[in-house]
Amino acid sequence: MLYTIIDENEIFAQENQPSYFYKRVDNCILEGVKYNQDVMLNRIISTNPKDYLNPKYSLGMNLKDLR
Repeated sequence: MLYTIIDENEIFAQENQPSYFYKRVDNCILEGVKYNQDVMLNRIISTNPKDYLNPKYSLGMNLKDLR
């Protein structure tokens, strides 16, 4: 038994699991989530703080645009 306000159908849903995509750019790893035909940037994995401030890696951007 779970004591939560979240509907158990949302907790145990298996159908709509996101598809993750990883891409190495420069010295960081970018994690994207696949939506239809696009891959949107979801997370930046880096040890360099400047990577998080780089406007080139703004969250929500399309990863296919990066070269």
